[in-house]
Amino acid sequence: MKKIALITPFFLLFACGGEQQAEETLNYTETEYDKQVTEYLADKEWGDEVKRLESGLYVYIEKQGSDEHPKISDFVTIHYTGALLNGEVFDGTSTEPATFPLNGLILGWQEGIPHFGKGGKGKLIIPPDLGYGSQSSGSIPGNSVLVFDIELVDFSDQPSLPKVVKDKDYSDEIKAYLKKHQIKNAQETESGLFVVIDELGNDEHPKLTDYLTLKYEGRLATNDSIFDKNETTFPFPMHQLIPGWQEGIPMFGKGGKGMLIIPPYLGYGDRDIPGIPANSVLVFDVDLQDFSDTPPSQQQF
Repeated sequence: MKKIALITPFFLLFACGGEQQAEETLNYTETEYDKQVTEYLADKEWGDEVKRLESGLYVYIEKQGSDEHPKISDFVTIHYTGALLNGEVFDGTSTEPATFPLNGLILGWQEGIPHFGKGGKGKLIIPPDLGYGSQSSGSIPGNSVLVFDIELVDFSDQPSLPKVVKDKDYSDEIKAYLKKHQIKNAQETESGLFVVIDELGNDEHPKLTDYLTLKYEGRLATNDSIFDKNETTFPFPMHQLIPGWQEGIPMFGKGGKGMLIIPPYLGYGDRDIPGIPANSVLVFDVDLQDFSDTPPSQQQF
């Protein structure tokens, strides 16, 4: 999903009717986007059940769901379809739901999703200032009102490892690499990731919500060409890194060193990334120097 982003308060009744009626009954200043939404809802059977929030967000609850509602700090697992007011679909899930940190999504989602309980379904109609604003984003023109069909499947205060779709067995290719480089202490996980632990580090191990400080070097298994090399503190938590890192890095403690050998379905898959051809097995030398649950921008040094 393109970076979405987020939601809150109590419902205000949605009012229909002409401009004169609006001036008399609306307790908000009607915008051009409100007019667009009114026109959009005019022929919808569920239009009268839509509520406008103080922020300008519109919420339609088809199914409330459980009494449990997510907090802004939670990770939400959802099925969704995003469309423009003309019905053109620009994004959505397919057979599997997607999981996102709610506080990293567009403002309309941040405010709207907590109105649903677990298992809840409905729609969010999001004005530009709670969506992508005046800037075009992919197939979304600037100043677009967005309509999202939402099903809140689950939520949690901790992220989970991404679901692995093992489209091909790369173990023979990886074992050939290990043999070529005379690496004998590699362990294979159930997902097909290979991990070499040279130094385990201490008893402190990072969580998926932590921010990492480490030295690393990334190479292609096919020819050992280096595509990335750095010593850095990542400005985003580990659950936003590739799946092979999400699974492999927590196997090291602070101060740990070793190697991750990552099959494509735990890396960048069939996408071409600068310096990384599609369906590449990746080799990372890693030195986990530190980690923190505080974003680098808020850390004091």
